[in-house]
Amino acid sequence: MAMKEAKSLIFLGRQPKLGLAELESLYGADAISLVNDIVAESNLSTSDIDFDRLGGSIKLADIIGTVNSTDWRKIEKVLLKQIPVTARSLEEGKIQFGLSVYGSKIRLQEIQATALRLKKAIRAKTDQSVRVIPNKEQFLSSAQVLHNHLTGPRGLEINLIEADGRTIVARTVTEQDIEAYAKRDQKRPKRDARVGMLPPKLAQIIINLAVGNPKKIEGKTTHTPIILDPFCGTGVVLQEALLMDYHVIGTDIEPRMIEYTQKNMEWLYREKNIEGFLRYLAAGDATQHQWLEASVIDAVACEGYLGQPFNTFPSEEKLRDVMSTCNQIMKGFLKNIADQIESGTRLCVALPAWHRPNSKLEHLKLLDSLEELGYNRVSFVHVREEELLYYRPDQVVARELLVITRK
Repeated sequence: MAMKEAKSLIFLGRQPKLGLAELESLYGADAISLVNDIVAESNLSTSDIDFDRLGGSIKLADIIGTVNSTDWRKIEKVLLKQIPVTARSLEEGKIQFGLSVYGSKIRLQEIQATALRLKKAIRAKTDQSVRVIPNKEQFLSSAQVLHNHLTGPRGLEINLIEADGRTIVARTVTEQDIEAYAKRDQKRPKRDARVGMLPPKLAQIIINLAVGNPKKIEGKTTHTPIILDPFCGTGVVLQEALLMDYHVIGTDIEPRMIEYTQKNMEWLYREKNIEGFLRYLAAGDATQHQWLEASVIDAVACEGYLGQPFNTFPSEEKLRDVMSTCNQIMKGFLKNIADQIESGTRLCVALPAWHRPNSKLEHLKLLDSLEELGYNRVSFVHVREEELLYYRPDQVVARELLVITRK
């Protein structure tokens, strides 16, 4: 697939396939292309990418240029000419400078040596003092970038990405705000480990996969888009949807979870200036509930019932029992809501999948009967269905993101 000239780079998170699917969902397959396993390039400018809503990307950068070589000395020669010019655009004062390298086998010592030579060149061209952020690895961590203000008015992080015999040179524009995520996750008044801890980043990905291109939703509705979470738990998906300026509806089978969500929403409104609002929050069994405003729901985003958590792989009998229960609940939910939402409504549901010790993945049987249930599975160009997984290597239960539309 041909793509217009790349303008920006997006650095993907710990589960890069999810980040890639999220980008494709929001901006279209022809707007992005993989550079390597963790970096995508886009023909969109950085100003056209709403980075704060991306849960699966950790860094956004403007492409400065490309060196048609992977030879470090040739790359350094180009940098010594170009980067001091770039540094002239910074505000006066001490410059914070960092160098990050991806996909190269260059030694850390050589990266540091080049950074120091660039420091000297920047100082000579700008007449400003320069501080180099020391590399602990080939690329700087998000914490280093944020702590040293490398995306600020006197900050400059240069990224070098080696791919296909060339080296892309890009300047970091923004970095994922890890402190803000931690606050949203840990400072909420009500949390409950027994029902699982959905990370805000994953909630953002689920919402974006459910919504798809926001302009398409906005074009077919006369109201602010409404997102439903029928398994709302403590309200993480609702929280992240509100922060994206959507309206939300939440239900959960446990009244206690509704109480928790209400407290968390009140906290969120105190903390943030939010335009979206909570339209409807009530206790309800997702396999039977009749949502009062189902006809105006624009997308469904949720983490479904994941079953019992396991620290070690269970017996076959136990696994089959848990799988059967999860399948029954989630199939019941899809049947129930199918009669209430309009044709074309898109859903992203996190389902459980179980990692066997031999790495084989066990899925819910309902995946084989989606058409019978009234749904079409959404296909992605850059990511296969089986790659839409969120998990840690040591986890037995993974989250499998199912993206579907109502027929």
